[in-house]
Amino acid sequence: MVEIEQPAPRVVRRPSALVLVAFVAGVVPLALHVWAALHGSLAQDDFVVTHQAAAAGPFDLGYLFQDYHGHLQPGGFFLAAVLTWWAPLNFGVLMLPLLLMRAVATVLFWCLLVRCFGRRWALLVPFTVFTASPLLLVPTLWWSYGVQLVPVVLATAGALHAHVRFLRDGGRWWLGAFAWTLSGLAFYEKAAVIPVLLAGVTVLLGRSFREHRRYWAAHAALLAGFVAVFFVVTSSQVGQGAQPMTAGTVADLTGRMLGDTLLPGLAGGPWSGAGPGATWAPSPFVVVVLLLAAAVAVVAAGVRAGGRRAWAAWALLAAVFAVDVGLLALTRLREVGPGAGDDPRYVADLVLVAALCGAFAFLRPGAVAPSGGHRERPIALIVCVLLLASSAVGFSRLAPALRFERSAQYLGNVRAAVEENPDLVFYDTFVPSDVVHEWFGADSRASRVAGLLPGTHFDQPTNRMHQLDATGTPHLITGVDAESRGIPGPVPDCGYTVGETPVPVPLDKPLLGRHLLKIDYFTSDGGEGLVERTPVWFQAGLHSLYMPVDGLFDHIGVQLSSPGAPVCVAKVEVGQPVVSGK
Repeated sequence: MVEIEQPAPRVVRRPSALVLVAFVAGVVPLALHVWAALHGSLAQDDFVVTHQAAAAGPFDLGYLFQDYHGHLQPGGFFLAAVLTWWAPLNFGVLMLPLLLMRAVATVLFWCLLVRCFGRRWALLVPFTVFTASPLLLVPTLWWSYGVQLVPVVLATAGALHAHVRFLRDGGRWWLGAFAWTLSGLAFYEKAAVIPVLLAGVTVLLGRSFREHRRYWAAHAALLAGFVAVFFVVTSSQVGQGAQPMTAGTVADLTGRMLGDTLLPGLAGGPWSGAGPGATWAPSPFVVVVLLLAAAVAVVAAGVRAGGRRAWAAWALLAAVFAVDVGLLALTRLREVGPGAGDDPRYVADLVLVAALCGAFAFLRPGAVAPSGGHRERPIALIVCVLLLASSAVGFSRLAPALRFERSAQYLGNVRAAVEENPDLVFYDTFVPSDVVHEWFGADSRASRVAGLLPGTHFDQPTNRMHQLDATGTPHLITGVDAESRGIPGPVPDCGYTVGETPVPVPLDKPLLGRHLLKIDYFTSDGGEGLVERTPVWFQAGLHSLYMPVDGLFDHIGVQLSSPGAPVCVAKVEVGQPVVSGK
């Protein structure tokens, strides 16, 4: 009798306690971010970008490589075009790729820490600083900024992870480092710091640059090529304005960036709430002093633990911070003033750098036992819990300011009105400044904010025209506050008899600019016509026709497009709309 050998039972490895805690430290902030993001709305630049995306499409090179206020971001514009084509003005759809990128970046950063330092409880501290910092969670609720920063954070984590693998294992991991770097450069020029971080990590790992000379030469060539393209394509890097740029204003800006924004953000704050616009309210002086003292203590403790490696790590962090200060001083200080230092968008990229440099300052690279030391576990758990709790408080106070509820209300009211009455036609006007600021010019018009909503119609000739108020609620236009009137026509009880031959209706005063035209007319039979070369439909009976006109004009041209009953033009008025219920 032959005995059949039974297969060995399959061993299922359960995640360690460290991995489970890291999972919680990554998921809790991400869940808060997802909840706030899916309850937010488009605002300001978001509407400008999505309108351009719908007009251009994803393969328009002029659109992709435009100079957008000094930024070069073809990747973001491509993503905007694809998502706008898929689901116009759907904020959840626009945010979904960013949330997925943030999740992948979280995983990659944990893998990077483990690969550099091994599995140890101390990793929870830099990891939670990265996952829970409001510097990353809050400003990326604003989509047009999130589509810049989040891909760069992902690219940085991916490039560093591939770079460390390449230094340790060789092979084709260098391709990953280049691909991640190039993808980051496609979204935000701050990705130019990635090669600097790769070089810094090489030093911190104690590796020589001579081992991979071609690799570093290729990185230098990639960076030089991007810089050349950036300065050729963009022309508005240096900010202009009335604010002075002196040693004092730069010092004030630096102090605000450090004491009001960076340090509180790394600690899970600030807890003072939101400021005007996208800024954070400055922390009380006592809080700033305590945070600075804590930062000095952390730096000193890191130097004591890591020695020269810690000095190099803190120097790398200081260098990247100096780059952020210099960029902000050159581009926004003259225009905005030192108050720009209270805006977290300008230091949010430092979160990953600070977490990584802190890890290198305190921890020696190389594999260690899973325990990582007897005191690591309780200390790491306590710090992790404190950071998560601090972040939850800070995020809850800061996030509402970037949910843009006024924009959501505006779009919601327009959408509801169009669903109720698909025949609505809106006279295009400017939206409130807290939806799109007036400095965007024509991009702050309602047609560019809500025009992508299915079924919306703007500035089309109609017998019933509406105008949107500051909340996006439509109101019927009942007349025109005339600035110029048509001279009465020669035909009694008719005015001007209009057929296929163009008839000019002279105005009593010439006008320049955008106005609303109202024509009172009568015809016994409906027919197509032209008013100022714009196709219109004249309904049978006595009606009024509304349509926008723009330019310099001293008469209104009217004609029929085909043979039919003549149209009597009895009255012509040009001016600003008179709206019911206001």
